[in-house]
Amino acid sequence: MGPETFGILAALASAASWAIGAMLLKPYAEQFSALTLTFTKGVVALVVLGAAVLVSGSDAIPSGAFWILFASGALGIGIADTLFFRALRELSPHSVVQLMLLGQVATIGMAVVFLGESLISLEWTGVALVIVGVWVVLSDGRQMNGSGPSPLAVLYGLASVLAMAASVTMAKGALESVDPLVATLIRIAGGMAAVVLIVFVFSHTTERRFHFFWTDWRTAAKFAAIAAFITFGGFFLSLLALKYARLAIANTLLSTEPLFVLLIAAVFLKERPEARRVIGSLISLAGIACISAKSIWS
Repeated sequence: MGPETFGILAALASAASWAIGAMLLKPYAEQFSALTLTFTKGVVALVVLGAAVLVSGSDAIPSGAFWILFASGALGIGIADTLFFRALRELSPHSVVQLMLLGQVATIGMAVVFLGESLISLEWTGVALVIVGVWVVLSDGRQMNGSGPSPLAVLYGLASVLAMAASVTMAKGALESVDPLVATLIRIAGGMAAVVLIVFVFSHTTERRFHFFWTDWRTAAKFAAIAAFITFGGFFLSLLALKYARLAIANTLLSTEPLFVLLIAAVFLKERPEARRVIGSLISLAGIACISAKSIWS
């Protein structure tokens, strides 16, 4: 198995882990604020990753790579997510899908411009098919009524997807000299630093909604287990994908999370998917096959 094939598999496994984690976290999202969940999940991630790094050991980290990864986490995990949640207050589902599509295109553009990546025609076709397939799965096919979101909400959304694209581009550039496990720890630490700063700056609006829920040890234990699963299955595998696969390919495959949500719902929850979503999934599968063909057969 070549390095890029390994990266492709890591990206798909990460997308599947995010899908499972999202479904497991749904009951908590209905009970607690997003800030509470984000902060608590980050605390759990730092603890389990810190323990894993202590057990496995690590080489010296170049200071430049450390600060790039730290800034990448602050930008992508802290700032981008906060901007996205702010935009969600006014954006319609259709607008969110369009922003996600723009984020994919922006990331691919940054990979080509800043990292000098290049894809063959078959891989470009695969990237396009995956993006179109995910769009078909996520879009509801209905016309949106009303006057639309405010310009400020659109700006928040655009800033969010561009910040996320810049974040993963920065991480890709620094991963060559840092172990992915250590890199995951550094990025999450950067994200947590940004979240703490945001909480401090906006404490007058968040203090009444932000609280810990680990006074109930059963709830805390279940949430900690889910957060640990997401840390290794989602965050860590995504950095493995970024390290071993080209950014344009890894990030495209990481966007297939909605396809895994659809599959899990159909297999385990016995939900019958709409024909449009089945078609979108098949389009994306064809794209994944195109992306993987060169790595598997070369």
